[in-house]
Amino acid sequence: MPVEYKDLRFKVAAAQAASVYLDAPKYFDVGATLDKAVGLIEEAGRMGARLIVFPECFLPCYPHWSLDLADRPAFDDMWAKYLWNSVEVPGPETGVLCEVAKRSNIHIVMGITERDKKYQGRMYNSILYISAEGNILGTHRKIVNTVQERFFHTPGGGGENLKAVFDTDIGKLGGSICGEHCQLLLTHLWITQGVQIHCSLWPGQPALETHTDVHTRALCYTAHCFGVLSASYIPKKDWPKNFYRNSRFTVPQGFRGGSGIVSPRGEYIAGPVYDKETIVCAEIDLSELDRSRSGINMTGIYNRWDLLNVNVREEAYEPAVPMQNGEQPDNVKELEVRIKRLEEQVEKLSKDIKQPKG
Repeated sequence: MPVEYKDLRFKVAAAQAASVYLDAPKYFDVGATLDKAVGLIEEAGRMGARLIVFPECFLPCYPHWSLDLADRPAFDDMWAKYLWNSVEVPGPETGVLCEVAKRSNIHIVMGITERDKKYQGRMYNSILYISAEGNILGTHRKIVNTVQERFFHTPGGGGENLKAVFDTDIGKLGGSICGEHCQLLLTHLWITQGVQIHCSLWPGQPALETHTDVHTRALCYTAHCFGVLSASYIPKKDWPKNFYRNSRFTVPQGFRGGSGIVSPRGEYIAGPVYDKETIVCAEIDLSELDRSRSGINMTGIYNRWDLLNVNVREEAYEPAVPMQNGEQPDNVKELEVRIKRLEEQVEKLSKDIKQPKG
């Protein structure tokens, strides 16, 4: 049977928008930002989009600030309020997003600061994936956090966190967060998992325009996938007037955005758009994915997995494990997996050997 997709041509959208920031001592309002996200999702749905992607940490907001040693008490207070406004998965905010996804028949890829349900005070820089049926597909937690993010976000682990390419009725969705585009082994992993629409999440800061542009387009060209690039833009009129002293709201350069839709050949279909809040929307055609693979195909004629491959941690890392497991050498589980694979190979080879007659 020939390959068939439910939809070959459909629209995708990138939200270039601002989270809601407040003056001290409130700082954040996840509810107001969620309301704004719902409005943008509904608008994208009216535009006919089947997918909308939001910027990095859109809920409750990206940490455009860092520690000021001269005002540590205010930082401590802000840190706690950022935690309290962060999103649990599942939780009340994800419930709202699932409902609007189903109502608008649109897949949502949302940048969130995720609050850990298990470990108190732990946060992640995450991508949340929600289907058009209103179901949570999963999350991906950024594996290496950048600059001031390290004050807030714990690095993402292995296991399901590294299996974050999701099969949907509009193709296989995956994504990377800002500096993760420099993690070439991670990019290679997404390629091996067959990503077809790569969701590219960025903070939209000035001086990142080239980084945002080049890395997103390069990834799409290498993977031969479509890209939906979403970067935040905060109009100056919406800047808080009395925020934390060591923040981007005291820097005249402000924000740029740079959102767009990228083809499997690394070319813009729409955008990049700078210096305004908007929804960037364009039609993509999944049949173009394979048309771009006739020369360089990293999952086909252009791979050399026999020479170069990626070792992936198959289990999530836990900070506390039972003593009986903790006493084992670190590589026991890895060795057990390798032994099992060797046993399977031996069994297969033995079946292929013809037994002598008689």
